[in-house]
Amino acid sequence: MIRVLGHRLRRLRNLVEQLSFGTVHARMISHLLELAAEQGPAVALRENNEEIAARLGTVRELVARNLGRLHNEGLIRMKKRALTIPDISRLRAELDQA
Repeated sequence: MIRVLGHRLRRLRNLVEQLSFGTVHARMISHLLELAAEQGPAVALRENNEEIAARLGTVRELVARNLGRLHNEGLIRMKKRALTIPDISRLRAELDQA
């Protein structure tokens, strides 16, 4: 039980740090990396942009803009609600720079 509480506390602390100090760009990349860890490099986005925005603490327009930016930089490929991360290590490197 203590292990589970410790895990939840660490996740909550990370979330507070991301919302307080992280940019929307960094939060978006972090979210995509979490999805990739769960689903693999081919990610099915189950949430719409408004729901993703609520999860990241931002607005829908910034989610769309950041997804477009990542797509234009070749870090992700999008086709409707299907997203592919061609090079996860490159996306992680982008997060380190952000």
